[in-house]
Amino acid sequence: MSRDNTDKSIRPGKGERGYLDSQHRSSLVRFLIPCVITLILTLCTWVIFPQYGMVFLVLAVISAIPTAMAAVNLIMFLRFKSVDYEVYERIEEVRGIVPVLYDSVITTTEKSYFVPCIAVINKNTLLLFPDKETDDKELLRHLNLMSKKNGFREWNIKSFRGTDEFIKRLKYLNEQKIKVLTKDGEMIKLISNLSL
Repeated sequence: MSRDNTDKSIRPGKGERGYLDSQHRSSLVRFLIPCVITLILTLCTWVIFPQYGMVFLVLAVISAIPTAMAAVNLIMFLRFKSVDYEVYERIEEVRGIVPVLYDSVITTTEKSYFVPCIAVINKNTLLLFPDKETDDKELLRHLNLMSKKNGFREWNIKSFRGTDEFIKRLKYLNEQKIKVLTKDGEMIKLISNLSL
């Protein structure tokens, strides 16, 4: 599914390498605009139009709501960065026809998980975790539950610690000449919908 955007003028979409880094920039802009408006309205309350202070104060308070929402969005995206280019290139060299998602941040009721790469082929979902410390039990439980709810029965969801194990499994799947199923694309879409 994903190939790297070599044209820097095109913003990477969800599931493409560079998506999180582009979200850093756009969420910062989406935060700064309402923030500036709130500051201007607050300034109008006390300095520019003190005779209409209550009106501008109410407008400033109302404008603080989208500012706060944009701040939460910005904080969520700033916690994660796009997959390293070297890791991306290593995966692209071996993935062949296997559909992949890059830069996924999947949220559960407990926390958010950064998954640099997710590969889906023939009822196998492979998740690459960036470090050994990440506790992935809750995420795997969540993905199993959501996949069963959406009609993906007998689906194998497995996490890999470190790039080497993940690439080894991708190579194995390609050597077995496993075919991509229609359901694989539907699973990619489901995981994409569960991601930020």
